[in-house]
Amino acid sequence: MKQQKKIHRIYIESDFIDDSYECSDYLAHRLVNVLRIKQNDEIIIFNHKKKQFLCNLEIKKNNAILLKINNEIVSTSISQINISLSVAIVSMNIMDLIIQKSVELGVKNFYPIYSKRSQYTDVNKKIEHWKKIIIHSSEQCGRYELMSIHTPTSLEEHVALNKSIPRYLLHQNGESFTSKELSDKSISFFVGPEGGFDESELELFAINKWKIKKISENILRTETACISAITLVNNYESFSRHSI
Repeated sequence: MKQQKKIHRIYIESDFIDDSYECSDYLAHRLVNVLRIKQNDEIIIFNHKKKQFLCNLEIKKNNAILLKINNEIVSTSISQINISLSVAIVSMNIMDLIIQKSVELGVKNFYPIYSKRSQYTDVNKKIEHWKKIIIHSSEQCGRYELMSIHTPTSLEEHVALNKSIPRYLLHQNGESFTSKELSDKSISFFVGPEGGFDESELELFAINKWKIKKISENILRTETACISAITLVNNYESFSRHSI
């Protein structure tokens, strides 16, 4: 069976007002030399306004690279679940992985949080790096709405926010989720660091009326808890429908 040729997806910060887009030197190099896209090959471009278009690559005589915009692609795969994920900052490699998988699994808002047992106290320089991961992950997985990553804040400040949606701290000593809780269309999770939370931090969650829940009888690593919780919510309706 002949495999269908892959059409690459590229994020571009543009409103795409005209019927063509001239690539920067960086983007031209990426398209032609890295992705090996050739004259007249099709690619999909998308932007920060949730618009995506089918294009053809055109190489001009002066070696400038143009993207000829053909038609807009209307996406039918928009997630109806608004998931926010807050993560106590752990090692940078694991944070990279969590952010990548959060994009793939449809998280809308991501919050890096400083807790008492976080491995870092200042990660502001990593924000641009994480934004690039968000873009590349979106290109790869077919998502065209970029996940929002928020400015890192302290746990004390963060737990008092976002009171308008159900908020759950994932903890091995929590209660199991109810069917109603997993069926909510808006939900916020908080996942702690490898060393767990300080007792005073757990008290803050209780004071601010976060519900303490578990998704496993085992103690999960930070990245495992994140991926498991998001997957559970995204697929709960399907799982429960076929559980009888």
